[in-house]
Amino acid sequence: MSSGPETGAKSPRLFRCPSCGAALEVVDAPSVTCKYCGSHVPVPADLRPQKPQIPHIVIQTPGVDYSQQVGRVTRTGQRAGCIIAVVVLLLIGGITIFALSTVQTAVNSATSGLDSAFDALSTAVPAATPAPSFAEVVLQFGGEGTGPGLFEDSRYIAVDGDGNIYVAEYDSGRLQKFDPDGRFVQQFTLEEDRNGNIYVSGMAVDYEGHLYVSRSGDILKYTTDGELVAAFSGDGDTRYGSIAVDANNILYALNDAERGLVKLDNEGNELLRVTDLIFSVDEDEFSFNVNIAVDGTGQIFVTSGFGNKVYLYDSNGKYLDRFGEEGTGAGHLSSPGAVAVDGRGRVYVSTFGGIAVFNNSGIYLGNLPRDFSTGAVFGVTIDLDGNIYSITNQGVVHKYRLASRG
Repeated sequence: MSSGPETGAKSPRLFRCPSCGAALEVVDAPSVTCKYCGSHVPVPADLRPQKPQIPHIVIQTPGVDYSQQVGRVTRTGQRAGCIIAVVVLLLIGGITIFALSTVQTAVNSATSGLDSAFDALSTAVPAATPAPSFAEVVLQFGGEGTGPGLFEDSRYIAVDGDGNIYVAEYDSGRLQKFDPDGRFVQQFTLEEDRNGNIYVSGMAVDYEGHLYVSRSGDILKYTTDGELVAAFSGDGDTRYGSIAVDANNILYALNDAERGLVKLDNEGNELLRVTDLIFSVDEDEFSFNVNIAVDGTGQIFVTSGFGNKVYLYDSNGKYLDRFGEEGTGAGHLSSPGAVAVDGRGRVYVSTFGGIAVFNNSGIYLGNLPRDFSTGAVFGVTIDLDGNIYSITNQGVVHKYRLASRG
């Protein structure tokens, strides 16, 4: 499989967080906050965009040896020579002004035309990717804060069969529920685990009206109204991360402790355990910030935050294939994050360039529109009607609708 050719404008440049190794986006600012470990990381000065410089043009005139002329002329001749020199200087000045004006016009034309040669020099935040023929944003709500409908460190999003939207915060254990129009319905907070932790590491909704939340050593099962139904506790070799549910309400959970996969039925009984899910097929891939999605047939899609591939497995964790290409251009995958699959087999992967879309053969189809001012995409999910939802690190929920369902 391949990701297709690179098209469109260049994506932002990247550098690594010195604390956790995550890939960070270069911006024209002294520092950025790492979305994975929270560190304030200085942006290397040599990577920050530089403003374009207008060329300095020096125009030299053919040489007339004025020192020899001055030696030969009389005082009257000297005055005539001065007059001539002034005229020459005026002529040179006019030529210089005309040349600089021409250069400035060319620079302005190149800038207004968004010449790709100036992309790397832009100091502005990239604008939303225009793709009206591919998809459109049909709903947007949220923001940063602690009140109802606002979020702090929001990372996970899920949608139930009725179109209700759920958003979970990583470090506070707070979950909020919204109706299909984005109106706040209720909120509840996770109970502490045996170690006093309430860190959320994954969230999914099944087709029977249950909400699952992974919390390190266990998975909590709620009704969609926030009533705790059960807790599925793992053993000492289990640390649950990203989770997904298939059409048969089977739960697929990544096990960060073993870099593997655990399958559970809806009562919490273990059905399958696979270790070294990615490492067993790609020894060069360090599994970090791993995410999972499952399609209607139980086929599994996995991404790793340090890689550039989407890995495919069957429902028993057997490796099938992979696709993706290193880079930050359109159709490339650099430090992929959340992954989701719709009913047509289209695969949605959050990257630094937004949300890239591929078909089930790994061919790049396009990017969902992205407004960089609303933050980096963390969570992605899809409802039964094929609408796509994302949550950003600035607490903004987007709902997308594809222009064509073909």
